[in-house]
Amino acid sequence: MRPGKLYIKILLSFLAVLFTTLLVVFVLFLLQPGQFFTTRLEEFVRNRALKVQAVLADKLRSAPDREWSRNEPLQTFISDFGKIMGARVWLAQPDGTVALKSFGGEIPKLAAGLKDRKTIIHEHIILYRQRDLRFYVVIPLALPAGDTGHLHILFDRPEGPLHPGRGFAFGLLIIGLMAALLIVPVSRIITSRLERLRQSAQTLAEGNLAHRAAVRGTDEIGELARAFNRMAEKLETMIVGGKELTANISHELRTPLTRIRVAEEMLREKSGSGAPKDERHLDAIREDVEELDRLIGRILELSKMDMQAAPLTFTVFDPAELLRTLLQRFQPVVEHKGLRITTELPGPSSFPGDREALTTAFLNILDNAVKFTPEKGRISLRLRPTAEALEISLTNTFEKLPEEELLKIFDPFQRIGKSQATGSGLGLAIAKKIIERHGGRIGAYNGKEGLEIRITLPGEGE
Repeated sequence: MRPGKLYIKILLSFLAVLFTTLLVVFVLFLLQPGQFFTTRLEEFVRNRALKVQAVLADKLRSAPDREWSRNEPLQTFISDFGKIMGARVWLAQPDGTVALKSFGGEIPKLAAGLKDRKTIIHEHIILYRQRDLRFYVVIPLALPAGDTGHLHILFDRPEGPLHPGRGFAFGLLIIGLMAALLIVPVSRIITSRLERLRQSAQTLAEGNLAHRAAVRGTDEIGELARAFNRMAEKLETMIVGGKELTANISHELRTPLTRIRVAEEMLREKSGSGAPKDERHLDAIREDVEELDRLIGRILELSKMDMQAAPLTFTVFDPAELLRTLLQRFQPVVEHKGLRITTELPGPSSFPGDREALTTAFLNILDNAVKFTPEKGRISLRLRPTAEALEISLTNTFEKLPEEELLKIFDPFQRIGKSQATGSGLGLAIAKKIIERHGGRIGAYNGKEGLEIRITLPGEGE
């Protein structure tokens, strides 16, 4: 499963906090023990340097006239001292000439970086230290003639790890990687529950009001899921109750309409060959009653679809033949308005769907096109069956609509454009419900020839 954005954010946030914490711990480890180590080192070197300085001064005073290179006790001391300390030791005369040394070979050339870290640990005793644990100590020796020689001690880098901090850093890195691996399932637990909650919200938005989120737990996500289910329950109660109320009111409205229709017929019979003025009033009453009856019928039809009262019954039929039959019903109106109709309907084909429901949808779309196309206008109907879907395009002469009106054209009771044609505003809403129940899509677009209604129905239906 592809990781979601929230999962990535949780993981990255945790890793950032984790490695920041590890870095702070590592820096504190270097600063605190490092400072303690430096202080103890300087104290150790100072004490040893003072003792060595005193011993050398005593040996030099015991044989002041003897050359250092011929002073065997001094030579022995330098050699033993170098072995004991594990360092390279040499004694330099006032002019810088090396008189004695504890090792073979030449005097090492010290790097400039080694001398950059200079510390005076006691009077003129100087300690140079480097990050790789190399130490270089210079101890001044006062001679009887007033000159000053120097004892040089170079501690080379010891074998093994250069610094205890590196091992500690490696350990912290291992801990960080282990924690990062452990956070992966934890993040998955959190995000998977949120993903189930998102899917439940999507299911509810698609019209399944009976769906509830199956997310358990007593934490914040569990509380959110329970609040979501309470909201869904109240929404279902309100929406279903409102639709049932609409359906019941629509049914009840037909009763007084029936009485009005009966009264109109009785008045027409009593008037016989009455005045033309009375006939006009009676005709107006009849037209209004029929218009209200059609409107109530469409409201009932839309309410039933919203409540999904009846499941679709799928059969295989020829959509081109169905559209030809439906077009014939509008022939009188087409001839009266002088409309030009062009069709691209292929030969016999088969399509699985609810023929009765799609007949209602296609009728509403064709009725809308015929009704709102101006006189002498044009209607174009195209059908393109493919292996995966059925595509239908209906274009009629109409003014270009703003994008916001194109999005609202399928809303109930929505009236668009400047046309003077009457209508309930429910035909396209009913058609949209039927198309979507078939798993298809319907949309309105501004085309070159007018307003285009484009329908796509999947070949396998729902």
